[in-house]
Amino acid sequence: MKTSKTKPSNEATKKTTFPCVDLKFEGNTSIIKEGEKRVGTLTCTEQDEKFRFREKGVEYKRHPELHWRLLDRTKHGRIHINSQHVKVEFYIRHDDYQNGRDLADILANEIETMGEALSDLCLEEEVDKCC
Repeated sequence: MKTSKTKPSNEATKKTTFPCVDLKFEGNTSIIKEGEKRVGTLTCTEQDEKFRFREKGVEYKRHPELHWRLLDRTKHGRIHINSQHVKVEFYIRHDDYQNGRDLADILANEIETMGEALSDLCLEEEVDKCC
Protein backbone atom coordinates (compact mmCIF):
# COMPACT_ATOMS: atom_id res chain seq x y z
CA MET A 1 0.00 0.00 0.00
CA LYS A 2 1.45 3.35 -1.04
CA THR A 3 0.92 6.52 0.91
CA SER A 4 1.63 9.92 -0.45
CA LYS A 5 2.91 12.81 1.53
CA THR A 6 1.36 16.16 0.82
CA LYS A 7 3.24 19.37 1.21
CA PRO A 8 1.76 21.92 3.58
CA SER A 9 -0.17 24.67 1.91
CA ASN A 10 1.81 27.79 1.18
CA GLU A 11 -1.26 29.87 2.04
CA ALA A 12 -0.41 29.79 5.75
CA THR A 13 3.24 30.66 5.22
CA LYS A 14 2.94 33.56 2.76
CA LYS A 15 4.74 36.69 3.81
CA THR A 16 3.66 40.22 3.09
CA THR A 17 6.03 43.14 3.31
CA PHE A 18 4.72 46.66 3.77
CA PRO A 19 7.41 49.21 2.89
CA CYS A 20 5.90 51.80 5.22
CA VAL A 21 3.18 51.43 7.83
CA ASP A 22 1.48 53.64 10.36
CA LEU A 23 1.78 51.81 13.70
CA LYS A 24 0.29 52.94 16.99
CA PHE A 25 2.11 51.24 19.88
CA GLU A 26 0.49 50.66 23.27
CA GLY A 27 3.09 49.24 25.62
CA ASN A 28 4.21 48.89 29.22
CA THR A 29 7.17 51.17 28.49
CA SER A 30 7.32 53.93 25.95
CA ILE A 31 10.66 53.18 24.33
CA ILE A 32 11.51 50.07 22.33
CA LYS A 33 15.20 49.38 21.90
CA GLU A 34 16.65 48.07 18.66
CA GLY A 35 16.34 44.29 18.48
CA GLU A 36 14.00 44.13 21.48
CA LYS A 37 11.03 41.75 21.19
CA ARG A 38 7.60 42.36 22.65
CA VAL A 39 4.68 39.95 23.02
CA GLY A 40 1.27 41.30 22.17
CA THR A 41 -1.45 41.67 19.57
CA LEU A 42 -1.11 43.37 16.18
CA THR A 43 -4.40 44.63 14.73
CA CYS A 44 -5.08 46.20 11.34
CA THR A 45 -7.16 49.29 12.10
CA GLU A 46 -7.72 50.54 8.55
CA GLN A 47 -7.22 49.20 5.06
CA ASP A 48 -4.46 51.63 4.19
CA GLU A 49 -1.72 49.87 6.14
CA LYS A 50 -2.55 51.32 9.56
CA PHE A 51 -1.91 49.05 12.50
CA ARG A 52 -2.07 49.02 16.30
CA PHE A 53 0.18 46.90 18.51
CA ARG A 54 -0.91 46.32 22.11
CA GLU A 55 1.70 44.72 24.32
CA LYS A 56 0.56 41.84 26.51
CA GLY A 57 -0.48 43.11 29.93
CA VAL A 58 -1.55 46.57 28.76
CA GLU A 59 -5.10 47.40 29.74
CA TYR A 60 -7.50 47.45 26.79
CA LYS A 61 -8.89 50.87 25.95
CA ARG A 62 -12.00 51.07 23.79
CA HIS A 63 -11.57 53.00 20.58
CA PRO A 64 -15.10 53.57 19.26
CA GLU A 65 -13.71 55.90 16.60
CA LEU A 66 -12.11 52.86 14.94
CA HIS A 67 -15.32 50.81 14.65
CA TRP A 68 -17.36 51.65 11.55
CA ARG A 69 -21.03 50.67 11.19
CA LEU A 70 -22.74 50.43 7.82
CA LEU A 71 -25.65 52.88 7.53
CA ASP A 72 -26.63 52.43 3.91
CA ARG A 73 -25.48 50.74 0.72
CA THR A 74 -26.36 51.55 -2.87
CA LYS A 75 -25.28 50.09 -6.20
CA HIS A 76 -22.10 52.16 -6.29
CA GLY A 77 -21.55 53.32 -2.73
CA ARG A 78 -21.62 52.83 1.01
CA ILE A 79 -21.99 55.14 3.97
CA HIS A 80 -20.51 54.24 7.36
CA ILE A 81 -20.64 55.93 10.75
CA ASN A 82 -18.56 55.74 13.91
CA SER A 83 -18.48 57.72 17.14
CA GLN A 84 -16.77 60.71 15.49
CA HIS A 85 -17.21 60.56 11.70
CA VAL A 86 -19.34 59.69 8.71
CA LYS A 87 -17.53 58.08 5.77
CA VAL A 88 -18.94 57.86 2.25
CA GLU A 89 -17.28 55.68 -0.40
CA PHE A 90 -18.15 55.28 -4.05
CA TYR A 91 -16.95 52.52 -6.36
CA ILE A 92 -17.91 53.18 -9.96
CA ARG A 93 -16.54 51.03 -12.77
CA HIS A 94 -15.16 52.83 -15.78
CA ASP A 95 -17.57 50.80 -17.93
CA ASP A 96 -20.53 52.44 -16.14
CA TYR A 97 -19.88 55.91 -17.59
CA GLN A 98 -18.75 57.42 -20.88
CA ASN A 99 -17.63 60.88 -19.76
CA GLY A 100 -17.52 63.26 -16.82
CA ARG A 101 -21.17 64.20 -17.23
CA ASP A 102 -22.26 60.53 -16.94
CA LEU A 103 -20.06 60.11 -13.86
CA ALA A 104 -21.54 63.24 -12.28
CA ASP A 105 -25.07 61.93 -12.96
CA ILE A 106 -24.25 58.59 -11.32
CA LEU A 107 -22.81 60.35 -8.26
CA ALA A 108 -25.84 62.65 -8.01
CA ASN A 109 -28.23 59.68 -8.18
CA GLU A 110 -26.24 57.78 -5.54
CA ILE A 111 -26.20 60.78 -3.21
CA GLU A 112 -29.94 61.34 -3.68
CA THR A 113 -30.66 57.67 -2.92
CA MET A 114 -28.48 57.75 0.21
CA GLY A 115 -30.05 61.04 1.28
CA GLU A 116 -33.54 59.54 1.16
CA ALA A 117 -32.44 56.62 3.35
CA LEU A 118 -30.60 58.90 5.80
CA SER A 119 -33.52 61.30 6.19
CA ASP A 120 -35.49 58.52 7.92
CA LEU A 121 -32.68 57.67 10.38
CA CYS A 122 -32.11 59.11 13.82
CA LEU A 123 -28.38 59.78 13.62
CA GLU A 124 -28.08 60.39 17.37
CA GLU A 125 -29.22 56.79 17.98
CA GLU A 126 -26.78 55.52 15.35
CA VAL A 127 -23.89 57.36 17.00
CA ASP A 128 -24.91 55.97 20.41
CA LYS A 129 -24.77 52.44 18.96
CA CYS A 130 -21.12 53.08 18.05
CA CYS A 131 -20.07 53.93 21.62
